[in-house]
Amino acid sequence: MTEVLAGRDVLPLYGQVVVQAVGTLDIPDWETGEENAVASEHAVLVATRPDHVGSVRVQVLRGCAHDLGVRVFHGELSVVSGRLTVGSILASQMVEVDIGRKGCVPLQIFVDPADLPERVTVVLGEGQ
Repeated sequence: MTEVLAGRDVLPLYGQVVVQAVGTLDIPDWETGEENAVASEHAVLVATRPDHVGSVRVQVLRGCAHDLGVRVFHGELSVVSGRLTVGSILASQMVEVDIGRKGCVPLQIFVDPADLPERVTVVLGEGQ
């Protein structure tokens, strides 16, 4: 069973969206600009299509989900508050999600399509 926790369309300024623990300042830096995603202990930046092409749909799911696209991140984020924010920091278009858990939270991030993604899906938990 899949539970939809949040979703919204955001303007991906500079072709990126973020998945981060609420209140973190630990935002990773792009190494080359060619990566699909870069991560720190508390946040993941995900490359998307450019903002001039249009908005990107971000969504947060819990449980098993299928056909979400290409997985660009599989790991854990340290979430002290039990809440994540997802979206475009630079465009001030974020959605806050109470994930019901604190500490190291396993998650996966998928993009669709693989090139110039227009959808970014965060799946909480181990399964897909």
